[in-house]
Amino acid sequence: MSTTTTAREAGPLAGLQLAEVAPSEVPPLALYQSPWTISLAVAFAFRGAGTYVIDDIDNGGVARGKEGQQDFHAIRKEVLSKKGWTNCRPLAAFCPDGLLFANLSRANYLALDRQVPLAVLARHRATTVERLIRDSSREHGMWSLAGPDRAITAIPMRTAAAGLRAIITKHEEAVLRTLPHPQDHEPALRRLRHLMPEPTAEESLLGYFRQCLRRGLELVGSNAPVLSAARDLIPLDGGRLLPRFLQGDVETINVYNEAAALQGSKPIDADHPLPYYTVGLSDGVRADLTHEIQPAQDQVIAPKILALEGVASMALPRTTATRSTILAREHAYRGLSSGSSQVFFDTNWLESLGACRTEVHVDDIFQPLVGGQQTMPLGELVAVLLRHDEAEEADHQQTPVGQWTRWALHETLADLRTWHYPVLAYAVAGDAWLDQITLRSYTEYRPASPTRLSASGNDEEC
Repeated sequence: MSTTTTAREAGPLAGLQLAEVAPSEVPPLALYQSPWTISLAVAFAFRGAGTYVIDDIDNGGVARGKEGQQDFHAIRKEVLSKKGWTNCRPLAAFCPDGLLFANLSRANYLALDRQVPLAVLARHRATTVERLIRDSSREHGMWSLAGPDRAITAIPMRTAAAGLRAIITKHEEAVLRTLPHPQDHEPALRRLRHLMPEPTAEESLLGYFRQCLRRGLELVGSNAPVLSAARDLIPLDGGRLLPRFLQGDVETINVYNEAAALQGSKPIDADHPLPYYTVGLSDGVRADLTHEIQPAQDQVIAPKILALEGVASMALPRTTATRSTILAREHAYRGLSSGSSQVFFDTNWLESLGACRTEVHVDDIFQPLVGGQQTMPLGELVAVLLRHDEAEEADHQQTPVGQWTRWALHETLADLRTWHYPVLAYAVAGDAWLDQITLRSYTEYRPASPTRLSASGNDEEC
């Protein structure tokens, strides 16, 4: 088999590389807050095989600085600086303005700044860099669900319902904005509402999310259960690693701190003594754990992600495999012998839209790339945009506006490849699209064979 990606040439993860594994031998585990993003993508890609868990220990998304807000609502995600600081943390539900519409709410503005200084673009638009970034992410962005910083597991529907209806409405508007012909609206909205049904007062937010993900699993003929992280996955007492942290085990703390340094998070020290927090199952309150306690009957001790144990084969999009946060987890799980692990999947989901003949709107920002056309069949639009993204054109041959457009396309497609919007894709493209999705690769980090590495430390093709 071909293995061509190393984690790092030096450092704590030297000598690891991605290697193909079989889904039948390493079944995926989808552990996410949302029933509409990567968990649903895993269900589609693996035809419902594997394990599905709602991460109800975390919150459902918050507006920064307003974490104490007690109700949910839809908020426009805005980028506030070149470094990517945003006004909200989207987790459970978010939606771009349309399928294949420009989405710059996750974009890498530093990468654009290296191609063409943002100061030049700002002057061209008679504005400041900060306003250029904020206005761009607002105009070409997405909506997010935001609410209280409380665990999903304890959120009652009376708190969540209004916000859920608001984000469902944003999805409906995105569908209508994507499809120019009225005859396509009703079937697309019906598919959307299958995955995002009307919330009912009798449910909890956790119960609603589990129902939604089960509906997605049904589309691929699966009756796999949908579990709760707080109730079904996490040991109530914190697990076997907790005593090692409580005792100040030097090796354990060193491994954890090395991993924390990789992703830029807080090390364990006097001000941050334990990588755990308590979670109230009835009130949803989360608090850092600072000393040994006996958890209350309605409380669990939950590890932070680097100390997660016994959770094998967590499935992530292949495009995330070299992110610092992912490499940090890999180092922690191996060094702590925690029993947790990660796998990475890649599919043809964008390319599989190629057979879809449904007419869609072309976002204004991309119209220059398709000869000014305002609408075209979805499959043709995908093919043209992918060709433009793959084409290499010297920067000096492009105007600043042209560089902006190509960067916006690249960032939008990169965001789509993280598999965050399967609900919108299914609503527009339908069951025929599901039938076309195939798994292109399924990998995990493994020690590299010395014979497969060149003297420079780079992989050789096999």
